[in-house]
Amino acid sequence: MYDVKITNNYHLALITGGSGVQPIPPDPIPPKGGVQAYTGWGTIYVEVPGMGLINFLDLGDKKLPEFTNPAIPWTEATWGGLIRYRGIDAYFRYEGQGSVEVVVDAIGSVSLTFAQGGMIVNIPDMTAS
Repeated sequence: MYDVKITNNYHLALITGGSGVQPIPPDPIPPKGGVQAYTGWGTIYVEVPGMGLINFLDLGDKKLPEFTNPAIPWTEATWGGLIRYRGIDAYFRYEGQGSVEVVVDAIGSVSLTFAQGGMIVNIPDMTAS
């Protein structure tokens, strides 16, 4: 599990849901500058009204082999997560207690900062054979 800090610069409140965060606050993250910090984040989503869900997946110790590279040390860390939003994915890994900062801007775009390492990746939403 990892910590998440969310800054909401969007014009509407953000709403959290899912399981694995201790505790989920009863109130939405207020618009136009609201900030909320969470500890023990797991598999959770944040709804950006009109834009969709920011989906946080706790991968635990499961690595995504296609994005694991000994030349990039953070990709070898024990714990990891995946954040998916509007067809764009970000993969991150960490040791000990991880940390992710999320900023939703005024037009619903998302900026991520990973304390120990992360990157934008391309994971297909669907495949067929």
